[in-house]
Amino acid sequence: MKYLLDSNIIIYYLNGDKDIYNFVEKHKVISAISLITYYEVLNYNFSKEEEQIVRDFLDGFEVLSVSRNIINKALENRKIKKIKMADNFILATAQIFGLDIVTRNIKDFSSFTDRLLNPFE
Repeated sequence: MKYLLDSNIIIYYLNGDKDIYNFVEKHKVISAISLITYYEVLNYNFSKEEEQIVRDFLDGFEVLSVSRNIINKALENRKIKKIKMADNFILATAQIFGLDIVTRNIKDFSSFTDRLLNPFE
């Protein structure tokens, strides 16, 4: 794995953003998502049919679970700077697995890592 896709990237993909669609399709085999992203994306109010399509799409990624190591890294991050819990778990997952975070919200993570990629730039 090389990339950890942030929830916003998956949402842009599902909304049909052409650039993000192309990026994800090109890099899907070297990308993973956090279990937090899985939850955040499926938390939207989909119809039953839409939800199944989204689940099938998400299941095409390696889904990285939250572990004790990730929680401990998130606790360390929180001592450095305030960060939203979901973003912190995504960040800690990338840190533990040595992955680049693919996100539009670079500023959410830039205080903690330079392993960031904004495919919109």
